[in-house]
Amino acid sequence: MQYLFLDESGNLHKNSPDRYFVIGGIFTNNYDDIKKSYVEINRELKEKLNMDFDTELKAAYLNMEEKMDIVVKLQQMNGMYIVGVIVDKEKIGVKIEEIHLYYNYIIGKLLDYLVKIGLIKTNEKDYLFINIDKSSMKIEDINSLEMYLKIHFNIERKMKFELNVAYWDSSKNYMIQVADIMCNTIWNIAQSPNPFKVFNSLNQKKRMRIYRLNRRV
Repeated sequence: MQYLFLDESGNLHKNSPDRYFVIGGIFTNNYDDIKKSYVEINRELKEKLNMDFDTELKAAYLNMEEKMDIVVKLQQMNGMYIVGVIVDKEKIGVKIEEIHLYYNYIIGKLLDYLVKIGLIKTNEKDYLFINIDKSSMKIEDINSLEMYLKIHFNIERKMKFELNVAYWDSSKNYMIQVADIMCNTIWNIAQSPNPFKVFNSLNQKKRMRIYRLNRRV
């Protein structure tokens, strides 16, 4: 079983002042061990921050040093990868009108990249379970992503692997919470003068896979 946990940072809307939009999180084929390890990291941070253990740990509560520390710790875990796609809105050549359609396109491009580099396996017996924070989704948009991805991979690209998409309340899902922290960290780094130099310096365990979507569409 392959798992992808995703969140978003920034704003895609054409009137938003944000230059960058990021969809990112974590990919794993070792779910149980990764969750167990992150729960321990979560507990340690809450003790440090004097937070109640039942409170959701959000990226907004952490400074950049604390986020970077989580990146380093996550990279020690076997079967776990930090993944993301960075959209530079100044370089894509369009103003976003149908946000949910472009959102689907971005996730499709991220998956294309992860398939291309061999991270996502696409044989007939392979299964990919995509998990997303539901707080930013409109009810009418929830089913469109799964349909889009199945058309793209199973019909257009003739790949036989099975995939499904689920939406979760982040307060009840530790893995969505870590996706929030990783996505926000990628978004913050994207705004630095040389973001991929920063990513390369962090990627000591070779477990970061960040894709830049700059081309015009």
